Amino acid sequence: MVPKPEFRQIRGACPLDCPDTCSWIVTVKNGEPVALRGDPAHPYTRGSLCNKVENYLAYARSSDRLLYPMLRTGPKGSGEFNRISWGEALERIATEFRDVIAKHGAEAIWPCVGSGSMGLMQGIYGAGERLWNVLGTSRSLYTLCTIAGGFGTGYTLGNNRVGMDPETFRFSKLVVLWGANVLSTHPHLWRPILEARKNGASIVCIDPIRTRTAAASDWHLAPVPGTDAALALGLLHVVLLEGKEDRQFIGERTVGWEAFRERILAFPPSRVAEITGFRRNRSSN
Repeated sequence: MVPKPEFRQIRGACPLDCPDTCSWIVTVKNGEPVALRGDPAHPYTRGSLCNKVENYLAYARSSDRLLYPMLRTGPKGSGEFNRISWGEALERIATEFRDVIAKHGAEAIWPCVGSGSMGLMQGIYGAGERLWNVLGTSRSLYTLCTIAGGFGTGYTLGNNRVGMDPETFRFSKLVVLWGANVLSTHPHLWRPILEARKNGASIVCIDPIRTRTAAASDWHLAPVPGTDAALALGLLHVVLLEGKEDRQFIGERTVGWEAFRERILAFPPSRVAEITGFRRNRSSN
């Protein structure tokens, strides 16, 4: 008799550069993964995965994926590579490091990092960072992505470790998604947003592109790319005109308010409409 295929359900988590660490379930048949889905028991994602990873099995099996160390044998851009062993690859890297340090000093090596998986071995945390410390290489001031966002949050709220609790979105009367394609990259946020809509909230998406999220929102405002600052100043202008600013908070917790106030007043809605490309009766959903 032909044995029946063995199916197993294995729980895991997304490895990409994202703080959510969404959980998923991999269906394995005879030792090979055959299906991937979100874990319905996860309290936030509740069985959904963003479109970056919902087809992750195909990504992992791509013919373009590097599986072994490769040594370039032709000019850059020629695509000429030969497979080498891990031992040979590590030896070549170590030799190059030693030569650079001997000729130019350890600070001539600059560990330039960006995004991607960014696990404990990739160089920005954990083992990678310890390697650069031991070698005495240059230190890179990392300012991309969440670092820049953290500074912005700190300037706005006074502390870059304090933010909004997504679970409170359902109590909102107005949800503004500014440059955030929630349905594609933050699906866990969409559920409390929909709960807010059921309670009467309006959803406004501000994005030059009509994304999936923009199409599903109540209003889609598409400013000319690069005019977000003007739009923000225009909104603040309306706040001042209606006297809705928190003067006590401004007086106790902010600096430079008078200069900022003058800047805001220079951007009335009429000027902002010209800059951003908005007109009255902008189409909405």
